[in-house]
Amino acid sequence: MANADRDCGLKPVKYLNGTPWNGKVTMYYTAGTTAIYKGTPVKHAGTASADGTTPACAILASGKGQMVGVAVGFSNSKDVAVDVTNLNRTYAAASATGYVAVVDDPNVLFEIQEDNASADLAVTAVGQFFAISSHSGGSTTTGYSTAELDSDTASTSSAANGAVQLVALSDRPDNTIASSAAHAKWLVRMVTHPFNRDTAAI
Repeated sequence: MANADRDCGLKPVKYLNGTPWNGKVTMYYTAGTTAIYKGTPVKHAGTASADGTTPACAILASGKGQMVGVAVGFSNSKDVAVDVTNLNRTYAAASATGYVAVVDDPNVLFEIQEDNASADLAVTAVGQFFAISSHSGGSTTTGYSTAELDSDTASTSSAANGAVQLVALSDRPDNTIASSAAHAKWLVRMVTHPFNRDTAAI
């Protein structure tokens, strides 16, 4: 059976120790310069909300570099991870400031679909570093990001050129790499996380 083609960004699944993701998020501020969707990879914006209490995030530039986390919810308040004034809100529009619930724990593993730009990834890609393609796009209807694993950017030595490291194929019955199946879903972890660095400012 062919893998389904569903580009929906990065989805938090579990921790490195094998326990399921527990839903924990950190609220970030967005200045509203670009739209952010569920599953969008974000970076620390190097600033904060006007009162200084909430760090700011922005879309990960070029789909690589210091990824701080993944957006999973949106709100008008820094105290809740959903917009209680609009429970149908599925993304943060570019036209408004607000708050973004971000999974920023560097120990979380995320599921992401590969883009199969030139060729399908093989098991030998596990452990390598990758950038993220279509990282800034998304659907205003579903609210999901179009981000995918950029299969053409594999690197065995430079985490700085990527945003994530391939950990394993996502273990589910509707997902395979047999017979060069396209659109495989992989588990990845964030690399060069800004909170794990102590040699340079964000």
